[in-house]
Amino acid sequence: MRCQDFRRLYSTYRDGTDPALVAEMEDHLAACPDCTAYDRAVSHGVNMLRGARLDPSPEFRDRLNARIASGEAVPEPIPPRISPWAATAAAIVLATLVVFTIRQSTDVPPVAAAEKPAVLARPQMIPGIPFVAFRRAP
Repeated sequence: MRCQDFRRLYSTYRDGTDPALVAEMEDHLAACPDCTAYDRAVSHGVNMLRGARLDPSPEFRDRLNARIASGEAVPEPIPPRISPWAATAAAIVLATLVVFTIRQSTDVPPVAAAEKPAVLARPQMIPGIPFVAFRRAP
């Protein structure tokens, strides 16, 4: 078995529903230190999610105690900020788009219900919605 196959089938292996696959995966784990480390890490993560107690390393405790003893203040995170110029430009662009959209939708000529089909001698095309409208020439 290759490591790529091991990782692809790992979820099924963890479920334990296929005994033949479990045996093959465990043979691979016995021979491959990389996949053994992968299995150990995933198993540790699953145990943590199930509520196992997290014990920090002694080095972490030493660093934490030294930081607490020093009285070092943790700086407040700086919130992301947008420049006033960028905010103004974005507002202007948005307002312009809204105005053009409203203007375009109000410039459409009303659709008149024809009593009988009209024959236009010289049709005049007006761009709009739908794509082209026709108006009778005077």
